[in-house]
Amino acid sequence: MKRKINLIILSLVMLATSVTAGNQLKTPLTVAVYDFAGDAEAASFGSKVTTLVTANLTTETNLVMLERAELTKALNEQAFGVSGMVSSEAAAKIGQITGAKVLVAGQVMKTSDNHLIIVAYIIGTETGRLFANKVEGAADNLTALTSDLSRKIALTITVQTTNLVTPEPESREDYLNRIVKNIHGTNRPSISVSIQRYNHPYKPTIDGELGAILLTAGFKVVDGNSDHKPDIEIVGGGDMLALTSRGELFSCSYGLDVKIQERRTGVIIGFDHQESTATSTGQVAAFTAAQIKTVDALAERILPLLAK
Repeated sequence: MKRKINLIILSLVMLATSVTAGNQLKTPLTVAVYDFAGDAEAASFGSKVTTLVTANLTTETNLVMLERAELTKALNEQAFGVSGMVSSEAAAKIGQITGAKVLVAGQVMKTSDNHLIIVAYIIGTETGRLFANKVEGAADNLTALTSDLSRKIALTITVQTTNLVTPEPESREDYLNRIVKNIHGTNRPSISVSIQRYNHPYKPTIDGELGAILLTAGFKVVDGNSDHKPDIEIVGGGDMLALTSRGELFSCSYGLDVKIQERRTGVIIGFDHQESTATSTGQVAAFTAAQIKTVDALAERILPLLAK
């Protein structure tokens, strides 16, 4: 029976280790430890717990601790309260000011002459998700209590990273590499691109952007001045559909229609339409971003068609 219990414990330890390893942070997270607030009978313990937890978490290699002075300065500048701030809105504000991805705060409660309960709140400043850890024990054993609590906090941050931190958006380079990699066909015909420019105030970049993606995918791109006639012609038209602003932020919608056909036979391979919206600080930047977003989405659909 004892052997069976030991095997069960070993299995649980291996499972916990596996989960932790699978969720290790790829890059260190910036963590801010806010004041642990103590109730009337535990007021003297709040600052001690804050200091000890901060010191313990500093030893974690996957965490970057925000300097206490920097956090205090940010809080003072924003006229925040002195302690007990654990709401998701307040955590988000701290994250915006300091760059911290995770906020740790908590409470210390004294339930008897020498018994403490310490609760830590771990809040994602981007997601607003909240997790809690708790320890309790003798007040004269505060160092061990905070050490145990710090280990729990570090494990929670590691395991719950995807819930605490918003994933970084895929870069355009990675996005294009992914759609090119997902092309299963081996055919690479020569292609010409001709997109008509309708009425809009900014210079379009559709031909060049789509041509660049085709080249990256291994297609030969030719223009009207080339001696080599294309196997496939992509023709169409693009236009700005809307441009709105709110303060310094501009939002632009762009639409693009294309026809894909064989040059020699005139056989139409397909029609496609794409509309995309992008937001940026500046009209030209929003317009350009909307065009690029439109081209990328369109290319993801037509590349496999061209490679058949």
